[in-house]
Amino acid sequence: MICMLPVLRCFFWTTVVAHCPRQSSAFSSLSHKSRNGSKNIPTIIITITTTTTMMDFDLATALRDNVAAVLLLPLALAIGWLAVAFNKPPAKDAPVKSTAGILESVRMLASSESPWWHLQLQESLGSSIFQHNIPVPGGMYVLCSAKDQREVLLDEYADKPIAVYGNIDSITGRTQMGTRSTLDPRTKPMRKAVEHSFSSAEVNRMNSICMKYAKQWETDFLEKLADTDATFDPSIELPKVVFKSIMEAALEYESTPEDYDFFASNYEVAAREFTFRQSVNPLRKVFGFMIPEVWAARNCCSALQDFVKKILTAYRENPNKSEHNTLIKAVESNPYDMSEEDRVAELLILLIAGFDTTGYTIAITLVLLAKHPKEMRDLRQSLLQGDPAQSKDHLKRVITESQRLLPVAGVGPLRLINRDFIFRDESSNRNVKIPNGATLILPQFASHRDEAVFEDATQFKPDRWENPTK
Repeated sequence: MICMLPVLRCFFWTTVVAHCPRQSSAFSSLSHKSRNGSKNIPTIIITITTTTTMMDFDLATALRDNVAAVLLLPLALAIGWLAVAFNKPPAKDAPVKSTAGILESVRMLASSESPWWHLQLQESLGSSIFQHNIPVPGGMYVLCSAKDQREVLLDEYADKPIAVYGNIDSITGRTQMGTRSTLDPRTKPMRKAVEHSFSSAEVNRMNSICMKYAKQWETDFLEKLADTDATFDPSIELPKVVFKSIMEAALEYESTPEDYDFFASNYEVAAREFTFRQSVNPLRKVFGFMIPEVWAARNCCSALQDFVKKILTAYRENPNKSEHNTLIKAVESNPYDMSEEDRVAELLILLIAGFDTTGYTIAITLVLLAKHPKEMRDLRQSLLQGDPAQSKDHLKRVITESQRLLPVAGVGPLRLINRDFIFRDESSNRNVKIPNGATLILPQFASHRDEAVFEDATQFKPDRWENPTK
């Protein structure tokens, strides 16, 4: 009889991770308290039917009665091979390994606690370089040092791991400049096509539109709220303002509150599945047809793409198009060969990359100012009474410090390296080797708190950017 143990383990891994408690969006809340609630682990019932015996073995019957096992056997063997390879005795110059197991690592990497978790691992392991217990080709490593991260990011042979970033293509419908390799021949032409939309004149034009909607929000929302004892969550309100601003300034589309609710709700479901869960658990992609959450996420992706198609149609039918170099104009009139699906994907990734990251950055800045009254008073005085140029510099320092202390993309970028790297781990006072083909996580929460670069790294000090030395 065919051995079922590897297959059952495969079933168990897929089912447990697929039904982990839902995690909130990585940046939908400014609260990062650890959540240690009970785990909703479902009861797994597996029935194995066989009509064979050891004395009377019929291979055809065995294969028929164990179809699932036969289908999953190659995958189980591959996982077993990876497990054996992953548990080889470490070399002397190998990084330390995380104490978290595979399931815990997958769960934490796909959760909103991931940035803080890397900080905790760095402290508990006593090392700024460590390896995750996730069986991916080449291994998955974490670099916490700002110096080490800089070396990788500047390396011309380090590139985006398509196996991870490619999951975003499920949201946009196909590859776009956010997920393409830097070596892809389509990358430079697309960037060149949209660069005029970010000239100084265009940025000033877009700023004026943003200011218009910020003042409108102040009048319609804040002033009314000020007369009551009510409170509000800036991480909910500010993305709405940014979304409306981007839609008009970049896409020449006048959006409604219903448009925002539709886009944000569908994007949250799609991003949770494809940006987080499938990035760390590829089995969800393989067995997605069995998982209701994956089906729901796919429907949300289709809804987002249809939303962008509606924006494109409205632009084409608009008799009074802007004469400025808007983003939608740049994508629509791109001289390079682009299909309709390409245009949808490029516009969708630009919208995704802009509305919530900008909104959350402003929200985080407001919260930090509220928690540091002196910094808030100094900024207010500078904006109201100071020289415009100095006021602008002061505001820039505050926002930069906010992005340093609580970056929106706290997990940081990932890179697939194409050569061996030797780093000096100052914590353990030894050289550490990361092999060619490894996937590196570069957590910004860690590098932005690197005491070798930032004095009092956990403190909110905008003045550190007045004369930065590093």
